[in-house]
Amino acid sequence: MPWLLRMTLVVAVIMLPAILYLSFRYYATSKSYIHSTTAKLLAPALFLSFFTYPLAGIIDFYTTGTIDLLGYPQPLTYWFWFGLIFVFQLVTWVIFFDLIKMAMNNFYGDKNIISRWHPHIIVTLFAAIFLFTATKTYLHTTQVEAKQITIPVENLPESLEGFTIVHITDIQGDEYTGRTEIQNYIRKVNNQKPDLVIFTGDLISYGTDFIKMAAQEFGKTTSTYGTFAIVGDHDYWAGTPHVEKALTKENIPLLQDENHTIPIDSSNNITITGITEVYSKKSNPTTVDSLTKNSANSVLKIFASHQVNDQLIAKAQQQSYNLMLAGHTHGGQIHVPFMGMNFSASQQETKYIQGLYQENHLPINVNNGLGFTLAPIRYGAPPNISVITLQKK
Repeated sequence: MPWLLRMTLVVAVIMLPAILYLSFRYYATSKSYIHSTTAKLLAPALFLSFFTYPLAGIIDFYTTGTIDLLGYPQPLTYWFWFGLIFVFQLVTWVIFFDLIKMAMNNFYGDKNIISRWHPHIIVTLFAAIFLFTATKTYLHTTQVEAKQITIPVENLPESLEGFTIVHITDIQGDEYTGRTEIQNYIRKVNNQKPDLVIFTGDLISYGTDFIKMAAQEFGKTTSTYGTFAIVGDHDYWAGTPHVEKALTKENIPLLQDENHTIPIDSSNNITITGITEVYSKKSNPTTVDSLTKNSANSVLKIFASHQVNDQLIAKAQQQSYNLMLAGHTHGGQIHVPFMGMNFSASQQETKYIQGLYQENHLPINVNNGLGFTLAPIRYGAPPNISVITLQKK
């Protein structure tokens, strides 16, 4: 069974208990004031419709032997993943008000008032949370944010005071993140008038079909000292030479376990250490050690990799790097809300999910990026660019 279908089915199984509970609660609650059987079944039918996407995938796979979920109608895909967020958002509030009803039945004398108002509250919750979740999902999927970050640097020379680095990642060109979306993302980058742009990997989502398009749009970045890219997981799987060739045409170096030094003036340099750290090719500790030691003469040292781990952090700390940049997590992409907590797949892999972290004297910035993995939506992790401004400490 293909990976995408398998993961979709896992999510569907996770959703099922919540959907069964909500369907039962709506049907039981509506009995007292909705007399039409059709109306009573409306919400359960809505919940079950979320499973159209995985169900169609199963039927397709077992009848034809092949499947292309990415070729399915996009509204069908959006509806399923929106359902994941909506269902867990809603079930939290329904359980909350059910518990309040139980408590009031035990301590409040007039149970008729409670029974009369509780169904109205439940139905109102259905409508209100549907609208809230739909609006937030749309905004977090489509609206690119510019996150302003100030990094204090010891002994920063005057020539680098106010120096601006725009950190982006995970463009992931595909059927969902096309030319228009990437153009808007790069326009946001250029609006910041950056001195330097660093991209921490995943130009495309899969295959080679979108490499040229994504590279062309990415190549429209403008900055004083250039744009530099690091290898991501999907770049590696698609074939790093293909990605490198496309980026070279756009004058964007792809740093693969190497240092790149940028002269700022006659006496000051910036070094970017680009490390390939992906699932299928882990970084070599000896190589990382050698590269970080060879950056000693630069006044500003930036460590960039697609994924971040404790070993890389330790090497960057040992050689007093001023900044570490990474991507990969999409900021968590979908933070599923349940019982006052948020859950995302990225939490199972790393604690560095989104935003700025401080490990001793090393700032670590994890950018949300633009594109998607598995689901074509975002919730709690809008696409963004990190606008990093240096100032003297």
